[in-house]
Amino acid sequence: MAKNKNYQRLIGNNPKWQGLRRRKLTANPLCEDCLERGRVAFATEVHHIKPVEDGLTFADMEALAYDYHNLRSLCHNCHVEAHVALGRGGKKQARRRAAAQLERFGVIFLGKTSDDEAGG
Repeated sequence: MAKNKNYQRLIGNNPKWQGLRRRKLTANPLCEDCLERGRVAFATEVHHIKPVEDGLTFADMEALAYDYHNLRSLCHNCHVEAHVALGRGGKKQARRRAAAQLERFGVIFLGKTSDDEAGG
């Protein structure tokens, strides 16, 4: 689970998340990635397609967390693969995500562009 406190508040032991998760797994009990690859496996986990941590504000994170269309039912192996593909592991990736989030913040709230950073 992510270390972000807002993420933990939204997804942790939250009844709203538990209900949405149950609804998704009931509607899609088979792993959606496996089905696309011609395999059949039970889905045991729910994955956020666009990561909740990508939200700049708590409201943005909440919208991503509880958007039914931002979810995929996955087996454990496919869920791990999805996070590896997102580059979710290690300090290097964490620094990259933090830098990207800081850049988005600058663009949205401060009107900065990449030219501003380059001194242009």
